[in-house]
Amino acid sequence: MSPAARAAGERGFAIPAVIFLVALLTLLLTTGLARVRADRQIAEASEASAEAFALAQSGLQAYIGTLAARPPDGDSVRINLVGGYANVIAHLVQNPADTTERSLYLVRSTGVVINPLSGPTPQGRRTVAQFADWQTGWIERRGALTAVNGVDVAPNFPFFSRSVSGVDGCLVEPAIPGIRVDTAVGSVGALTLAGDPPLIRHGNAAGPMIATQTEIDWFTARSPSFVPDFNSFQSSTNTFPIQRVNNDLNVFGGANSSGILIVPGDLTIAGFFNFRFRGIILVGGRIIFLATSITIDGLVYSGLNEHPDIGAPPAPRTDIGLGGLNIRFDSCRVDSALAALTGMAPVPNAWVDRWAEY
Repeated sequence: MSPAARAAGERGFAIPAVIFLVALLTLLLTTGLARVRADRQIAEASEASAEAFALAQSGLQAYIGTLAARPPDGDSVRINLVGGYANVIAHLVQNPADTTERSLYLVRSTGVVINPLSGPTPQGRRTVAQFADWQTGWIERRGALTAVNGVDVAPNFPFFSRSVSGVDGCLVEPAIPGIRVDTAVGSVGALTLAGDPPLIRHGNAAGPMIATQTEIDWFTARSPSFVPDFNSFQSSTNTFPIQRVNNDLNVFGGANSSGILIVPGDLTIAGFFNFRFRGIILVGGRIIFLATSITIDGLVYSGLNEHPDIGAPPAPRTDIGLGGLNIRFDSCRVDSALAALTGMAPVPNAWVDRWAEY
């Protein structure tokens, strides 16, 4: 074969080989680009799912945390958030006939991711759900002063007036007893009493029964699982917070406070100052009233540690000393204090991810 014919044959073989290599490289490049695109779509989908999850959680928490009134069955709210929105629906699962009992809801939140650059089409969607109780703050009005541990009253002193009244200062509810105790009431004649009736004595060793009838969950109120608004006494506040101290509380100065005050031990109020409290005072031990002027509008309880859930021995009697004292039942102040306990409370270990959307 001549050199010219051999060169023509080699050129004829090289062209198909080049075409095959170009096709192979194109296929490999296309496959690689497709895989990169798929990986990118998976990453974007995962990112959108995570963002939708965050929106769903934010919407769920915003709904539960901001409710001011019991929602109707099927209550539906759209909550606008940064990056999208959450559609929240509350379904009533259990509704006791007693409106003071807890109602069980299933709250479902669907987070939707919206990218303004991509138009109104959702870029991601995720649904979570939470079982929650609607609880209404309530306390039995057993007496303006319910002293499970009894009461001692100092003799009359001409410069100070001392009174306990179960007549509603808010003029809304019927009168309640002024003082409710077992049999231990010393020098009660040195007090001005009012109510329906002014005084109730239950009998010897009635402390645990009186504590139980208050229907106060005193064990929970004392335990670390109950988180108050403040872990110390707030001497000046009108926002009706929940305040709890660790054990005893001694107040030797003026105060103008409100809310729910929880004292697991003893409470002493003394000094030449004006002490005023609006709301509910709950004391596990005794209370010593010795300040120049004490005004409490609401409800006062002492000796609650005798509750069978605690089982403590009777505390010394609550002592009404020589200072000025005015305890008056006020349903409006009581309701304001209980407002902090009214709302939607998530049921522990009852949260569900990826709840079906139907």
